[in-house]
Amino acid sequence: MATYRATRNIEASIIDHLIASLESTWTDVHIEKSFAKIYKIELPSICVKAEKTNYDPAELGDNKQIRATQVIIDIFATDDGLRLDLKDTIIEVLQDGCIYYEYVTAKSNRTTVVASKTANGRIRVMNVEDAPIDFDIERDKLDVHDRFRHRLTLTIELGRIE
Repeated sequence: MATYRATRNIEASIIDHLIASLESTWTDVHIEKSFAKIYKIELPSICVKAEKTNYDPAELGDNKQIRATQVIIDIFATDDGLRLDLKDTIIEVLQDGCIYYEYVTAKSNRTTVVASKTANGRIRVMNVEDAPIDFDIERDKLDVHDRFRHRLTLTIELGRIE
């Protein structure tokens, strides 16, 4: 058995929250954490990954820190309308944050699976930036996955001192 560390817990918690929230209103939206897998699956699809993390001092004279993580959510859509609707839905779903889970994995044959997850706090969304991805190339010359792509950049905190 292995335990995810904070960054992987953040990614997995957000993915779980998006899956649970979107399945009631959207069908056939694929959510991944691996950018490489996105280009092998059908559209629409969403890629969630934790990127840069800042560690700000919590108190003077102490080594404790507050983590602020940048989470990138790339939306891969089939047209502009779907891109905008998915973007707005994701922002709405995440604006109040979500439960932060700690995951424990286990090996099953050659596959690693989540054995358990335990709620341990809340992910707070401090800031959201959104922008379409512009490759400066005509859309019909791009891979179908990149023609209607949008990026959300979230700054999140766990609301705790580490």
